[in-house]
Amino acid sequence: MTDLLHIATSSTLVLAGRNGTFAIGPSPGIRELWEQFMPDYGRIAGQLGSKTYGVCHRFDGKGHMDYMAAVQVENAGEVPGYLHTLIIPARKVAVFTHGDGVDTLSDSWRRVFDDLIPAAKLTVADGPQFEVYDFASDEAPGAIEIHIPVR
Repeated sequence: MTDLLHIATSSTLVLAGRNGTFAIGPSPGIRELWEQFMPDYGRIAGQLGSKTYGVCHRFDGKGHMDYMAAVQVENAGEVPGYLHTLIIPARKVAVFTHGDGVDTLSDSWRRVFDDLIPAAKLTVADGPQFEVYDFASDEAPGAIEIHIPVR
């Protein structure tokens, strides 16, 4: 089940991770990108906390986007050159929760855009959209948050 958790003003995020270009929607390549990224998890200079971010950004208007598997870092300048960095400025976001596993995550994204955002009378703003996972334990992450910029 996907629900609107709250509307918030986010903090600026400095992210570092692996990046690739994919068709919008579920893609087996995104799982492979996470597999490439996970050996870096916990080893990136300046990593903050245990949360990871699945970021959809650079939408080309032709059905493609960049997707980044990332962590938050203190300073983009300390990140190894083989990793991509992205700075997301503070902004207004709608935060949704996805309580099931990653296999049904695309269903929640559809529900967010088709039902929940229109029902809340929100307008999607330009900018990166992302999922937040917490890998603090050895178990699969619990609820996954979906952050969508809105105005």
